[in-house]
Amino acid sequence: MAERRLPAALLCSGPILSALLLPALACAQTYVDRNLSVAPGARDGSRPIVIIGPVQPSTPPAPVPAAPTTGPVGSYASDAAGPDIRAKNADYITQFRVIERIPPGSTIRDVAWRYGVASKPAGFEAVLCWQNADTCWSVTEASSGNTSFFNGKDATRPFLLYYRVKGGGHLPQGPVKGDMNQVIVTFDVPG
Repeated sequence: MAERRLPAALLCSGPILSALLLPALACAQTYVDRNLSVAPGARDGSRPIVIIGPVQPSTPPAPVPAAPTTGPVGSYASDAAGPDIRAKNADYITQFRVIERIPPGSTIRDVAWRYGVASKPAGFEAVLCWQNADTCWSVTEASSGNTSFFNGKDATRPFLLYYRVKGGGHLPQGPVKGDMNQVIVTFDVPG
């Protein structure tokens, strides 16, 4: 009878793995060390040693602070009322307008924020985003502060504050009242 081999992806699925009872199969994400070796004095036909270990994801790079400049510096503050949180698992957005004319080529040097909600129920999350939801900084733990995370980004683009309450069910104390929110953007002017 010929030996039949199944792809590892099929073997890792529950019913097939259970039926075949293959305890030696590791279904976790792994990598193989390509340096294969054979023990010294091994007989012909011996199998190489393959080292298998878990994949360690690399950490994202730290934000690069803006290079110090000796040119002019500008700033603006933008205030906007925050919406009330009425349901769990819904995004509530505060959009901050760029309220002054910023010279083209200006880059962010620092961003300060302040937001207010009547309470922070279990599962509350808040993130400050530049331009859209692709470049964001978590501000869940601090209702106010400043960051250099956005340094070097285009200062003419707006900021948004997203907040939500994760979880199932309803809000135990009812809707959470939003307060006034603010960003202060300091930027370097080219030239």
